[in-house]
Amino acid sequence: MGEKMPKDIDDLGADLAGADDIAVDPLMLQAAQHVVKTRKASTSGLQSVLRVGYNRAARLMEALEAEGIVTPADHVGHREVAVDALPFSLAVLVDTQEAADAVVASVNSSAKGRMKESPEDVEVRDRTYRVAAGELRGFIERFEKLAQEKAEITDQQAAVMAEAKGRGYDTKVLRRIIALRKRDANDVAEEEAVMALYREALGM
Repeated sequence: MGEKMPKDIDDLGADLAGADDIAVDPLMLQAAQHVVKTRKASTSGLQSVLRVGYNRAARLMEALEAEGIVTPADHVGHREVAVDALPFSLAVLVDTQEAADAVVASVNSSAKGRMKESPEDVEVRDRTYRVAAGELRGFIERFEKLAQEKAEITDQQAAVMAEAKGRGYDTKVLRRIIALRKRDANDVAEEEAVMALYREALGM
């Protein structure tokens, strides 16, 4: 029982113990996968791929350095990728993420199955559509009828003016009188009084 365990087993335990620390930033796994795959240890590259700010990308790069995935920055800030594959502590997270994705996909698939329309649902939807379409058609036809009636009235008004002009009446004056008849008599009287005052001032 007191015999010391092999070093590789100790290292395995240390990796597992450190897995929680690695998972502090949910993007740590993606950052490590990107760096190992592209063989480029670039903070700006992490910014672009992960769509994060510079500070967060820099913290991720420091975490990758702490895990031994990338080398420390040299005097010009350059780093190298120090591993050919993800360390065990991150590799186990890949399996966990894949399992979680599978569960989510299964739940979504089940939800879609439950949400499938029944024949009764389809009938209700179609009936509602037909009712809405009929009401819409009614509004359009009523408007078109009123527009037609308006056009006919306009033609009749033009015919009246043409007849008055043929009898020697000034149609411009007639239209002005018609416009005045639509207004309040007091407003018209006040406007005419002001007009007379202005004409007198101008010597007209």
